[in-house]
Amino acid sequence: MRILNVGDFNWMTGRETHTANVDLFPIRSKLTNAAVRAGHFVAEYSDRAVARRAASWPWRGASPEAARRGFLQMVDEVQPDLVLLHFADHIDAATLDAARRLARGVRLVDINIDPLPDPKTIARLNQRKGTVDALFVTTAGPGLKQFASDRGFVAFMPNPVDPAVETARAFKTAQTSADLILPVGDDSPRQLGDRRRPPSQIVDDLRKRLPGLRLATPGLGSPRLRGLRYFEALQGARMGWALSRYHDQPWYASDRMAHMLGCGLLTLIDAQSGFEQVYDENEVIFYSGLEELAPKLAALLADDSEARAIAERGWRKTWAVFEVGHVFAYLLDQLYRDGGATDAVWPSQRWET
Repeated sequence: MRILNVGDFNWMTGRETHTANVDLFPIRSKLTNAAVRAGHFVAEYSDRAVARRAASWPWRGASPEAARRGFLQMVDEVQPDLVLLHFADHIDAATLDAARRLARGVRLVDINIDPLPDPKTIARLNQRKGTVDALFVTTAGPGLKQFASDRGFVAFMPNPVDPAVETARAFKTAQTSADLILPVGDDSPRQLGDRRRPPSQIVDDLRKRLPGLRLATPGLGSPRLRGLRYFEALQGARMGWALSRYHDQPWYASDRMAHMLGCGLLTLIDAQSGFEQVYDENEVIFYSGLEELAPKLAALLADDSEARAIAERGWRKTWAVFEVGHVFAYLLDQLYRDGGATDAVWPSQRWET
């Protein structure tokens, strides 16, 4: 199969002022890796990079027309059987219709990893509704049905781990630099218990409860970590906190949860997220609020061998279930198998009109 993978890959395009913004963990790259391992041909295209490079002032603005033109040139020359779109906002409906005319029989798939209630997520899914053959979202549940159309279905897809990416084994780290790591992109509210609070408030509360906790919060009070520095921070921590913007959305989690579990950290997961259907209490730490979480953390800080054992069991379960080859095969089954995927551990319903 020939696959055209479209997303904001790590192409240096002139927008980088103080950092290269290197992302070592993107799902778009993991799916490329899985497809190549499975024997498929993959070409990558960055619509955002082409748009920025073609702008009159590269440091400001973009040229969507150039991105669309380059995309159609790629379609014409690659003749893909499958196109994967990752936040490819410059590729509009008219351009996708033109792609169908250039490559007869091509399947168009949009992949969205942001939480369903987010207004930007809803806008993106509505933009793709009726223009692609499938929408995959890292949130499950009946809320997906509203985005189905006569042309395409909607389905859940979990965040995968990749053997070429999540290579750390934090449970084997002898000397750690942090007991717990909580990476965040900003201080916008996260859901904890029955409230949404800024991470800065949550962190202050936790530190009051556990004053001896060595807590690393890159992106909150310290610069965000990118590239190898982020990987090394995960490798040097004993535990990771998968604190998402929403915990009441079925099976939704920030992709940082996959980074943590895949790298062998003992991972803290909200009990309402749905992942208790995969993980046992001896593989991750579930919590419903700080009142429950703080004493669990205190016990683990006092028993490092138990923390390592739980982390290793969670790591093994993650690789057995969410390895990117399994996730990519599931995506293909949903697209090409009669009746869709039938043997996934996670929700696999195809929501249709």
